[in-house]
Amino acid sequence: MSEARRPSLYTIPAHGAFADRLAEGLLAGHPFGAASSTDELSLARTTVLLPSRRAVRALNEAFVRAAGGALLLPKLIVLGDLEDDFAPGVPTDAESFSRRPQIGALERTMRLMPLVEHWQERTGQSRAKVETWRLAEALGRALDLVQLHGVDGRDLPGAVEGEMAAHWQRTVQFLDIVIGEWPGVLTELGMSDRVTERQAELRRLTARWQAHPPAGPMIAAGIASADPAAAALLGAIARLPGGAVVFPGLDLDMPEEEWDRLSPTGPHPQVPMKLLLEGMEVRRGEVDLWPGAGTRDGEAERTPLLAAAFQPPARTADWHALSIPAPKGMTRFEAASPAEEASGIALALRRALTVPEKTAALVTPDRDLARRVAAQMRRWGIDIDDSAGQPLSLTPPGGFMRLALEAAASGFAPVPLMALLKHPLAGPPAEARGDWLIKVRRLDLALRGVRPARGLQGVRNRLTTTVTKDEAGREALIAWWKDIETKLRPVATLFQQRTLGNLGAAAAHLRTLIESLSDERFLAGQAGRAAAEMLAELERLGPHGGAARAADLPAFLGAVLGTVAVRPAYGRHPRLAIYGLLEARLQRADLMILGGLNEGVWPPSDTFDPWLPPKVRAALGLPPTDRALALSAHDFVQACGAPEVLLTRSKRDASAPTVASRFWLRLDALLGSDLPRDGEIAALASALDSSETRAPAPRPEPAPPVDERPREISVTEVETLRADPFQFYAKRLLRLSRLDALGEKAGPAQRGTIVHDLMETLSREGALGDEVRRAAAIETALRAYSDHPLMTALWQPRVERMLGWAAEQFAALEARQVRIAAVERWGEMPVDGVRLKGKADVIFDTGAGVAIADYKTGQPPAPGRIAEGYADQLALLAWMAEAGAFDDLDKRTVEEIAYWRLSGGERQGTITSSTNKRMRKDNVWRDLPAYFEEARERFRQTIARWLTGNAPFTARLRPEFAPYNDYEQLARVQEWEGEVRG
Repeated sequence: MSEARRPSLYTIPAHGAFADRLAEGLLAGHPFGAASSTDELSLARTTVLLPSRRAVRALNEAFVRAAGGALLLPKLIVLGDLEDDFAPGVPTDAESFSRRPQIGALERTMRLMPLVEHWQERTGQSRAKVETWRLAEALGRALDLVQLHGVDGRDLPGAVEGEMAAHWQRTVQFLDIVIGEWPGVLTELGMSDRVTERQAELRRLTARWQAHPPAGPMIAAGIASADPAAAALLGAIARLPGGAVVFPGLDLDMPEEEWDRLSPTGPHPQVPMKLLLEGMEVRRGEVDLWPGAGTRDGEAERTPLLAAAFQPPARTADWHALSIPAPKGMTRFEAASPAEEASGIALALRRALTVPEKTAALVTPDRDLARRVAAQMRRWGIDIDDSAGQPLSLTPPGGFMRLALEAAASGFAPVPLMALLKHPLAGPPAEARGDWLIKVRRLDLALRGVRPARGLQGVRNRLTTTVTKDEAGREALIAWWKDIETKLRPVATLFQQRTLGNLGAAAAHLRTLIESLSDERFLAGQAGRAAAEMLAELERLGPHGGAARAADLPAFLGAVLGTVAVRPAYGRHPRLAIYGLLEARLQRADLMILGGLNEGVWPPSDTFDPWLPPKVRAALGLPPTDRALALSAHDFVQACGAPEVLLTRSKRDASAPTVASRFWLRLDALLGSDLPRDGEIAALASALDSSETRAPAPRPEPAPPVDERPREISVTEVETLRADPFQFYAKRLLRLSRLDALGEKAGPAQRGTIVHDLMETLSREGALGDEVRRAAAIETALRAYSDHPLMTALWQPRVERMLGWAAEQFAALEARQVRIAAVERWGEMPVDGVRLKGKADVIFDTGAGVAIADYKTGQPPAPGRIAEGYADQLALLAWMAEAGAFDDLDKRTVEEIAYWRLSGGERQGTITSSTNKRMRKDNVWRDLPAYFEEARERFRQTIARWLTGNAPFTARLRPEFAPYNDYEQLARVQEWEGEVRG
């Protein structure tokens, strides 16, 4: 046993560039004497323990910068990667050579899921597979926490207080059972737990090094927090003859009484350091300042400034007495929205590149902000490395897997099916992809409108019944679809089961589907390999995850994929980077941008633990759920030590206003206007995508030559031409028509078509009053929508009431000797060089003249609209009737016009010119001949202006009378309408 010695402890202040100062000090021979720097092999014999692989990379780069040439680097090891035989020449335990393999995180979660499902069933909780997965993940973290802090499972029942809710008592009892049985489960599997093995490893190393110190120097550096076993190892390293521990940002100037008052559960940035020192059984007074200064250091005055900003609330009253200089190199940017914040950060990064050799990095826990910034940088052709990676679920392979499951779970409904087939990973490689995309586009067009029957057969039925002029093209499309259907059918058959007994079978079918729809592109890159490995693991472990509903699988897969982070193998830019909080530790750039400084983001919100309530944690000596607050505060202070710092936040998120981070508010309260605003970035960010910086699109006013304008128009198009000429232009001259939505539900438009067709058929056959024949006709008409059983069940009684009411009206008219003269009759006539066309729903012979009625299954035109002349359809049909323009009908005087509202409800009725029902005092139908003459004159003016004249087809001329506009995007209405109205 070596003699106890004073621990060798150092700290590098927050404004110091940790990695660079550490590298420079080690090259200079510190802390083992200048003589060691002359020995070329002394550095190579040194071992440096670091908190993460990213820190290893940072220190490697710092050595290269400091040495300026080739050198033998020390051995750099991550603290969690230590092994028994890592120190050569030291006796090892026989146990080291018979170590069982460690169980993976995914396998552990899958094996815990049946236990969680049993607990969910007993407690009456939701048994959705994704919820089971999340609870099993949290249960695994609870097991880790208990093992990390050496809690004896036998202490768990005693930690439950009598006044705790019954739910928590049952939960802790369940956790007690799991903790007791889990080691036995692992033994049966022939596996070990990663955390248990790590803790045992650390304890063995601590004991061994205390008895047999390693031969070479041992440095532990950059570790800001540690569990008890790791802290004990660090304490042992500090007392080794050739050992030392270098802390990041330990405040040596904090008054002792203030240090003593730091609460272990408080949010102060020094709390993690205090807990670490206590775990190492050392005192802050034993820590020295690491010598030297680095070229990447920040302003030394900033460290005491930040220390003052984070003083306890009782000390903030003294801020007014402090003499604090304005912080050099620190600015802030407060954006109005997340998009503006991302733009400002991207501009700051881009501005840094204008200075030769200057480096810049964004540090943020907000992954959405990180992705936004990376996307913004691409506008300048810059790929920036997000070292925290992105979830596998957001990568192309992960998205392809989710789309495949969503399509299968939906019975290959049109929307998810087309999303799957259009995915870049679907189909053949690029050189043969053209024909695939043509077929997919044709299938898309065929599936638009009311969705087909559920399942693959419904898609084939739609293709075979679609009317088309290109019969050869349809046959080729059907043949192509049969090949696709063959690939999809195994998964479709699997998902026809309500419950899947084996998640592995679903994973196997998903893998087969992906292999048949894609090629090696799916496996390309890190994301592809990670997705393939995840699928293989799910296939292997699926039998242990319990049964699942098919509908739950897409969400479950998304949750599983979200746990895998895909990181780029190499940095994409040598001078720019994006870091998460963990990855940012020990990193230093010339400009550090601290983004997302809102409460709940940085610092993060308190994490809810479904297994260990706060009182149980306190009773067992486990850290509280809000321990991350203090660590995130320490990360903030460390990042603020850079030469230049830009603090950013957004005043609102995607849905609501935000609250500024407590770190932001403290600096704002301490410094006020002394913390300057980055005016240049603020101005550029607000102007970058502002509408004021670019000329708005002009209001469309196409004016084709007169000889190219249509010479015919229907009575229903007249009001469109008057209210929104551009809409008429796009439809008639450009021949553009709106595509139906993909897989839409049957709605009012389809119901209106059914009612009009039934009224025409039954009226022609004289069977509208026959209840038996009417019911049979309704049933036959609704059979075409059998894919929507709920919709047709709701429609049937409503359509019966519509037709029943219409039959009553016809019977009443017959009693008055009014007979039907024509049903759904087309007509046309020339007017001033233009052919006017139209169809009357029904024309009645009144004896002295005729009456024209139009069926409305929706809302009839409002009286005000009629008075303004934007509902002249009936007037123009009357003109055609009086001119004898309808087939087989002589010229007759129109004595009455009417709208029949067929709603199927209480508001069914008629609006007629004879009774003036439901018309206001401004009713223009009171003098029907005068109204007809006004409508005819309006029509002549309309065609003279736009069809035989040269007036431009202006967009949304009277928008209040053109509420339905299928061409709004084509007209770019949102870009100019505000300007026009203003």
